[in-house]
Amino acid sequence: MTFETDEDTLRCVFTGDLDTITCNEISKTLINTITVFVKDRDVTYLVFDLTDVRYICSAFLRLCLYHCKQVGTRNFRIENPSIDVNRVLQIAGFPDVMTIV
Repeated sequence: MTFETDEDTLRCVFTGDLDTITCNEISKTLINTITVFVKDRDVTYLVFDLTDVRYICSAFLRLCLYHCKQVGTRNFRIENPSIDVNRVLQIAGFPDVMTIV
């Protein structure tokens, strides 16, 4: 997982399989990085880039929901999911709650 920033956007770039073990390992870093970025800004956009992700589990879905609530549904976006990952997001009903492109 890497982070890219500009003035008002934090892009979290994920790679590989986001299984339960991986999500538990990255959770604290993800929460801390996003919290610090959001702290002193009036408007913050958060992007989860899944270009190089092959698999997501329910733990990752929970991370998405948590951070979507943190910045607001209009300011959270998931980008570049593979066909399989997008299918999981669709089944979970995420397009009704957040932007997926």
